[in-house]
Amino acid sequence: MKKLIYGGLEFKAEKIIKTETYIVGYDINGIEVFAFRGISDFTGFTLDDGQEFDKEEPTQDEILRAKIIKDGVMMQLQLAQQQKINANLLAQIAKLGGVK
Repeated sequence: MKKLIYGGLEFKAEKIIKTETYIVGYDINGIEVFAFRGISDFTGFTLDDGQEFDKEEPTQDEILRAKIIKDGVMMQLQLAQQQKINANLLAQIAKLGGVK
């Protein structure tokens, strides 16, 4: 269990996520138990000694977007490999006197 301290009060949660504008605590079932939104100055917020904020889980859209980008990069690599193979084949055909 993690402990967030703010304004002399303690807020406990299994997972505490901090982003650029908010801090949210979740229980073991993933249910929000506290939230501080619209934060511009985090200096008053601290975690108990030795604790670190959790990372925000990516959304399904972010996961899908990353997969699409990865697939696009893989296709570009495969295309570059095929172009290299084609260039080598054309060079070998040219050495043999071309196509008759």
